[in-house]
Amino acid sequence: MARARIASGAKKKINMLLYGESFMGKSTFASQAAYLKNEDGSPMKIMFIDAESGSIDNYLDTMESNGVDLRNIYIVYTQSLGEVFDYIEKVKNREDIYVLDDDGNETDEIVVDADGNPFRADVLIVDGSTVLHTAAQQGLLEFSKKRARVRADKKGLVGDEKLVSIEGSSLETRDWGAISYKGANLSLSLLGTGVHTILTAREKPETVSKTVVSNGQETVVSVPTGRVIPMGFKGLEYNFHTVIRFFRNEDNE
Repeated sequence: MARARIASGAKKKINMLLYGESFMGKSTFASQAAYLKNEDGSPMKIMFIDAESGSIDNYLDTMESNGVDLRNIYIVYTQSLGEVFDYIEKVKNREDIYVLDDDGNETDEIVVDADGNPFRADVLIVDGSTVLHTAAQQGLLEFSKKRARVRADKKGLVGDEKLVSIEGSSLETRDWGAISYKGANLSLSLLGTGVHTILTAREKPETVSKTVVSNGQETVVSVPTGRVIPMGFKGLEYNFHTVIRFFRNEDNE
């Protein structure tokens, strides 16, 4: 549903993509949002979706010693893109969030902030989009094997022929299209939440395909462009207001 407001009431939100190699400070930088304040002086409430298996945990003691009330930070550990989208929708729609049990199932207990109010995120951080991309690929690869099994059964393949058909299956063009759609949907969904958003990703060298002719034979090779881009979902950097690459200058200059 469309939303509307008078231009004088419009307030720009942080919408930031952080990318770089591992251990360059992306998660540390994102976690600093816990020190931010709202216009009324109240601490911002942070929902931190952690796909990096504990990326924020090491900073919590320091935050608490610096005066951050950890009850204003709600951490979700997941590598499921579907679950990430669910929490994005909850934040966008200002829904109640329920405490999860040890098996990851929702209980009847509502998550509350330091003031005892139902938790409503002012900042949504998704840490580890590259991991989410890999998990999405793996999920589609498993689906591809099931698809190959169905095709093998229809063809009447048995034994080694069936095994090779299934284990040799790979992602098809439509599968790559589905992954690209999920990446675009992730960045645009964050942009549409109405809260401050930060997404992190690892990096990789950008390459382009080029046809090389040698001895009359055409071969397609990958050629580096010299740029470094976010690893995982393609084109993430085009859907964020602010993009920051983290790197270490080995020359200390």
